[in-house]
Amino acid sequence: MAATSEQVDALLLFFCGALTLLVPVGLAFFVGGLGGRAAASRALLFALTGTAVTVLLGVLGGYGMLAGRPLIGHLVGTPSLDLATGFGAAEAHGPRVYDLARAGSLLAVCCVSVAIVGVAVASRVTLRAWLVLTVLWSVLVLYPAGYAVFALDDGWATGVLGVIDFGGALPIGVAAGAAAAGVILACGRTEHRPPEQRSFGAIAIGGTLVWVGWLGLVVGSEGAVDSYTGLIAINAFVASGGGCLAWMIVDRVLLRRPTTVSALCGAFSGLVAITAAAGVLTIGWSLLLGTIAALACATMVDLAARARFGPSMALIVIVTVASLVGLLYLGLFAAGGGMVDSGNFDLFTAQAIAGFSVLIGSFLVGLALALALRFTLGLTRIGYRASNEPTPGRDRPTVPARNAAGDGDAAEAGDAAESGEASRPGHAVRPRGADR
Repeated sequence: MAATSEQVDALLLFFCGALTLLVPVGLAFFVGGLGGRAAASRALLFALTGTAVTVLLGVLGGYGMLAGRPLIGHLVGTPSLDLATGFGAAEAHGPRVYDLARAGSLLAVCCVSVAIVGVAVASRVTLRAWLVLTVLWSVLVLYPAGYAVFALDDGWATGVLGVIDFGGALPIGVAAGAAAAGVILACGRTEHRPPEQRSFGAIAIGGTLVWVGWLGLVVGSEGAVDSYTGLIAINAFVASGGGCLAWMIVDRVLLRRPTTVSALCGAFSGLVAITAAAGVLTIGWSLLLGTIAALACATMVDLAARARFGPSMALIVIVTVASLVGLLYLGLFAAGGGMVDSGNFDLFTAQAIAGFSVLIGSFLVGLALALALRFTLGLTRIGYRASNEPTPGRDRPTVPARNAAGDGDAAEAGDAAESGEASRPGHAVRPRGADR
């Protein structure tokens, strides 16, 4: 018995949804590895817990808010338990396999959006605050932003303004990046890890998982196997390749040493940029988009690093800037509706309104939620300091414990550190084994 077209489409969504779920784990390893093994472990914890909460919320009514019947016209859908009941699985004919596949694919996209926020703030906030933030931000921002894109007939972005967003750049990149920036701003600055303290293994594994998983996200954005599927896949490959080379060229010119991190960041920025645009660009325009997005992201990451908000700012800059570049690029070069083909800026204006509206709204909501948690439940247990302020307990010499043999050097070092003699000019504690 030959498979029907609906079954083939459902299989594509199931497969691409499974690949998309690699992205939260990959982001945790990649961004966490920039801060060391401990940071990677905590980022993975936040990514996994955020994914679990997102799936639970989706089953308990969130999917209805994302793609169901309108509750508030053009803004958000009606919370529904249809996904929990299998879309009427008890009925004689059972649920449509395609409906379940689409629901799983959209929930996987939501997991990516939540994971971006979680990985970015993992080193700052407590797990308790993160769980509360996940629920509130999903209801207030993620579902309305997703409804604007995925409710094709009623959403304010696609249905009213006529925005083109194939893969969900608005809820994934713009909304998540802006919310993470708001939370980071509420937490304050932190110290930037030197390269020697990073975990190269975690960065390499995470970057590879993100690359493969995001390709699945983009290819599954069409939702069917049709004449556009091959073009979408090729455009994703080409954009990621152009971004990879462009970022390495920037690092070669500015730093004289392109690295593996440069290549992975460039490929990632190209994929994020093509998320909204894969189905309406030719291959040449896709290559140019990946290159432009990587150049813009590389420049902004360098500027953001000087603000000393930590390595997670690189992720925030890439997903936000690349998503906005992709959305605005469509207003100029989209086949049929872009300025080059149509001769007007109607699509560009619609893309700009949608992108910056989600950016500002999600940033303000993320900042407000973080400040509310900071003064109620508690946002973070880690203290941050200004550049000229000493770190308590870290600027003193470490006092090794005295062993059973009665090491005199350790005791002398401890006495000197406690009395403050080690900090006086001309008096220094001699390290163990200096005269051996």
